[in-house]
Amino acid sequence: MYGRFDDGGSDWTGPPRAANDRDARLLWAIRRLALLQPIGAARCPAVHIALQRDFGDAGLGIEHLLRCLIVGLDRRADRPLRFGTPVCAAPLPDEALLLRVLAAPEPEAAVLLTRLAGPGAATLLPLAEAVRSLLQNIS
Repeated sequence: MYGRFDDGGSDWTGPPRAANDRDARLLWAIRRLALLQPIGAARCPAVHIALQRDFGDAGLGIEHLLRCLIVGLDRRADRPLRFGTPVCAAPLPDEALLLRVLAAPEPEAAVLLTRLAGPGAATLLPLAEAVRSLLQNIS
């Protein structure tokens, strides 16, 4: 599921360029979680602390749901998804689509999720909806 992305040898180490700070934080967390091998085998202490710091008590739920979603995508997707390293400068296409899934209302999220990972990934829609709900309540 995790594919390395060469950013051209840049020494840029800031957060990923995303549409907003919230998306940048989520993208960083998703990338860190996707690094753990085998997928879902462990928690990432840095993600745990960062999401709790950034999103308060809801950060713990977001962390758990993101881990479940990433494990589910790894097992259900009809192709390996590509995620960059946590300091990669720009979102990769799969990452950008996943961020759109997490922001979209249910009918659109279902279509986007199928585009991201194939028809088998549609079963993961409740996880994506739960993340979206938590994010809406703190935004």
